[in-house]
Amino acid sequence: MAERSRTNPDRAVVTRRLGARPRAMSADAHEDVIARVVDDAVALGSFVILESVVSTTRRALSTDDADALLLRFAQSVSRYARPPTSRFHVGAAARGTSGNVYLGVNVEISAVPLNHSIHAEQFALVTANANDECKLEAIATTDAPCGHCRQFMNELRDAPGLRCVTRKWRSPLAELLPHAFGPMDLLDDGETLLLEKSSVDASGMNPQFATLAYVHGEKSPPSDDLMPLTRLLERHGDDWNALAPLALEAMRKAYAPYSSSRAGIAIKASCGGTFVGWSLECAAYNPSMSPLQVVFARMVAHGKDLSSIEQCLLLECPGAHVKYDCTVRLTLEKIAPKAAVIVANIGHENIA
Repeated sequence: MAERSRTNPDRAVVTRRLGARPRAMSADAHEDVIARVVDDAVALGSFVILESVVSTTRRALSTDDADALLLRFAQSVSRYARPPTSRFHVGAAARGTSGNVYLGVNVEISAVPLNHSIHAEQFALVTANANDECKLEAIATTDAPCGHCRQFMNELRDAPGLRCVTRKWRSPLAELLPHAFGPMDLLDDGETLLLEKSSVDASGMNPQFATLAYVHGEKSPPSDDLMPLTRLLERHGDDWNALAPLALEAMRKAYAPYSSSRAGIAIKASCGGTFVGWSLECAAYNPSMSPLQVVFARMVAHGKDLSSIEQCLLLECPGAHVKYDCTVRLTLEKIAPKAAVIVANIGHENIA
């Protein structure tokens, strides 16, 4: 996707920075090592600590406790949280089976309902998803995961065994969410779950069959005539056609097993860069993430101001049970009131 080129840090540079260190270090020196590793991941716009850097850090700190190190990453990254309402900073760090660590922070959005907030655990899972991690084995958080996040993490394969680490305890998710309601209560065995690779049937997302649902600033309703997406967007400028393949790729990445309502979003920011987001559903529905929440997480990972959004292209399925159109437009009116928004329906049928 548009951000991918920034997600792989220079391993040699990071390793040299951690390189030769004295065998015995003070607590402050330990914290300095952790802080610099996290700061590097943030500065690169990835929020990812590669396995090679994690291993080098463990050697530098002379520790074999991988979960304790994970917690220290979570504590350090909490400095980057954006909680204007609660002023309560939360950090999360999730370790994949690849050995990479995916960071997350809580993000609160001023002037919109609280349910638009992004929880640190959700942010970390988005980071893992954006970087094609297939499975998580542990997640550390600066405070106990709330029920909302426990339910969202339950979308993972083998979620009951996911190790949850805090300052006070280490427990599998099954102990934090006993007698859980989850994906297999609604889906058939063998269904693809969150983070897993899926073979998406793109027949229902054919950009040759598109209609405009909303165009910012136009008084007359868009036409229902089917035509290629590029033709629909061309009269609005080349910038919109540049966003189209990004939004379509994001739509294909969506996780929507409960409603089959895949959605993808691509935005252009005045402060530089294009970013994408996709819908992520949850069996309990309310902990689901909209494509706009996902794109907000990706922008925060790159250190961008959400108010810098100047263009937003949202692609949805015609006849979908779940639509994000109104929510996206109302939220952007508060966050980036000058942003131009176009919503298009892609395909001639709902996606199975």
